[in-house]
Amino acid sequence: MKSLLRRARRAGALAAVALLALPAAPAHAEPAIRLDRTTVKVGQTLTVRLVGWPAGNVLVELCGNEGLRGTVDCAVASSASTYVQEGRTATVMLSVGKPPIGCPCVVSVRPVSGGTARTVPIKVSGVPTLSEAERRTATAAGSSRKLTATKVTVTGGGPGEAWFGGTAHRTLRVTLRNEGTATLTDPPLSLTVGRGPEPTEPITAPALGTLAPGQERTYAIPFSVGAPAFGRYTVRGEITGLDEPISFTAHTSSYPWALPVLAALVLPLTGLTARRGKHALRRPPAALTATGLPPRTMNQAVAANVAWWSQTRNLSPEQVASSLGSLTGRPRTPADLDPANPSCSLDADDLLALSRILDVPLPALLFTTSAPDLPGDASAPAAASEQTQRLPKVQKDQPVQQPEKTSP
Repeated sequence: MKSLLRRARRAGALAAVALLALPAAPAHAEPAIRLDRTTVKVGQTLTVRLVGWPAGNVLVELCGNEGLRGTVDCAVASSASTYVQEGRTATVMLSVGKPPIGCPCVVSVRPVSGGTARTVPIKVSGVPTLSEAERRTATAAGSSRKLTATKVTVTGGGPGEAWFGGTAHRTLRVTLRNEGTATLTDPPLSLTVGRGPEPTEPITAPALGTLAPGQERTYAIPFSVGAPAFGRYTVRGEITGLDEPISFTAHTSSYPWALPVLAALVLPLTGLTARRGKHALRRPPAALTATGLPPRTMNQAVAANVAWWSQTRNLSPEQVASSLGSLTGRPRTPADLDPANPSCSLDADDLLALSRILDVPLPALLFTTSAPDLPGDASAPAAASEQTQRLPKVQKDQPVQQPEKTSP
């Protein structure tokens, strides 16, 4: 019995020693880059598998000089990007381009949002190998690749198919300036459009060409918003292949103006609002700006209607502007809704919000039709209403009493 106990104790001690001798398991696997081949030629397609990478967008490039200077050593025109899902392996098909500098060559992968790049070596046939002296010279040069978007706007609109609920055609204008010391050739540009801050519908982006250090250039990029185009849209751009990727945004809106026009012609506003009973709406009189002249633009006409309906609803300009800012998320002041302001600008989201604030249908904000029973003064409807309330009511069967005659 004692011999059995001794043997059990020895076996337990040996097992403990063996466990202590085993290497500790890593807390987490390091991101890995796996290639389908080790030697490629310019023009071929290389399959790159990313294993164990954190979720997010990554940029994949083929670089010379071991990518020591970052993307300045890489073939940025043929780079590729992808989104790595959490816990998934991502696969990228990389077109092999000739790097701007000789080998040793690597495939470089780094997060688009910034961070250290990881590399794996690869041989590129036909690309010379740098000597040690050439590599030292290249590293000492330290060229930087930096771009700045100095101005971004969206233009377009006016009469067209978008006014009938069709496709809206716009033009994105973006001005880029090379703030670095390296000449940039076709840095990758990606564009998207859609509702909200993170648009997903892709826009065909042009090649940016060559930008020398200090050079600035404006690009006009036409794009379309699919039908039915309605509301406020965000255009987002991102340029990679730089020491630090940049992004920019712009906004545009589209509203089918012709639809309420047609609705008003087919079914007059008075007919639409008569169903509201004693709270029936009447069209506002022809509004005038502070100059005494009719509004010249659609925005001024809308602002004039907003002013009329605001008084009808007993709402001050400050209350309307504050409510509009709350609903649209863009602070507004009474000056933004002044019919006399030639720069007054109201988009589709503003119209929808004002329709809710003033409790009127959209056509009531778009037209300025004279009402014969109302004076041109915007304050007249309220005064007329008060006078009407003070008049005695006459029954249908009650004879009208004539005033008594008095002798002279």
